[in-house]
Amino acid sequence: MKFFKLLAITIVFSILSYSCSSDDSSNNNEGIDLANEQNKQEALSIPISNLESGIIIDGASTNLGSPPTPNSNLNLNVASNQLPAIQNVGFNLRFSTTETQVAGAYLQITDTENKATSSYFDIPMSSFEQARRSRIKKTQKSPFSKNDFTVEEGAYQINIDFNDAFPPGKFCGVLCIYDNENNISQPITICVEVEAWGGNNALVGTWIESGISEEDDTTQVICNNNSQINVPYDQIIREEIIATFSADGGFEVFNDEEYKILDYTSTAETCSASYSSDIIQDKYRETGKWAFNETENTLSIVAFSYTDLINPGESETIPEGELLLQSAKVQINGDTLTLTETYTQDGEDYIEIITLKRK
Repeated sequence: MKFFKLLAITIVFSILSYSCSSDDSSNNNEGIDLANEQNKQEALSIPISNLESGIIIDGASTNLGSPPTPNSNLNLNVASNQLPAIQNVGFNLRFSTTETQVAGAYLQITDTENKATSSYFDIPMSSFEQARRSRIKKTQKSPFSKNDFTVEEGAYQINIDFNDAFPPGKFCGVLCIYDNENNISQPITICVEVEAWGGNNALVGTWIESGISEEDDTTQVICNNNSQINVPYDQIIREEIIATFSADGGFEVFNDEEYKILDYTSTAETCSASYSSDIIQDKYRETGKWAFNETENTLSIVAFSYTDLINPGESETIPEGELLLQSAKVQINGDTLTLTETYTQDGEDYIEIITLKRK
């Protein structure tokens, strides 16, 4: 949906304003204490009761006891056995294999002390998604479009969701794959840290977007004279983006902008950037939650509602949450905040940078 892409432009941080007043100093100390408490939750082992009832894998069946004993050396690899996760949204368990006859996977969940749940997941191949690694060329301005990727050959992912009551903290899982002849791979253990909402007092407040620099915001047009030019996808007429991050992990983004989209036909004819005469206006507000990873210095954001201020009929709530940003690098320098994302597309590395100013 377009609003997710547009919101991605507005992904921002907020930093607490300091003053010499005793009230501000007290509020700052309270904010720091709250962030510390939020981060402490992430270090706790998630109770077995939550692990039993709070993990959801579409298409999988649950069987009492432990998975069948591994009996082969089927190829199985994971890129990392330490994974971040987000409340409500969950995470993607990505793995790769050179095997061509994979039929499914077994996943046994444990707490951090290796105590297993009373049942395990049997996940059929039909529930696997091919892992995705890089963005498809964008046709709309969307520096953080999390929905469009190209498929990575030979890699898969299992989408693991959490229910609303699933808490922050840590747990682990033991993964095996199996084929049609009941050969079962050796197990691989992965451990997951579910981020608490909030977690960094320095990100609390309101910020205004002041600049976006992305290496992939242009497209190549082949002109009628067989020459080629690179031109921006959109012509920005007016843009106002304001985002507020709360100490409890809540966020709100207000966006009001006007722009024109590229006219490919006219651009090819004149061999210079030409845009449609129609002006597109977007005006909306989105709310959700944010979580900061203090170890990696990264931010993730989840949206739970979208309010269209021009076409109210397009508004909606998203009870399960929509992950808009995951693990974006953060740098704060005085009143300037920089958010950087690096990704791979068509074998090339790209960097996108969003610059924000404290309001």
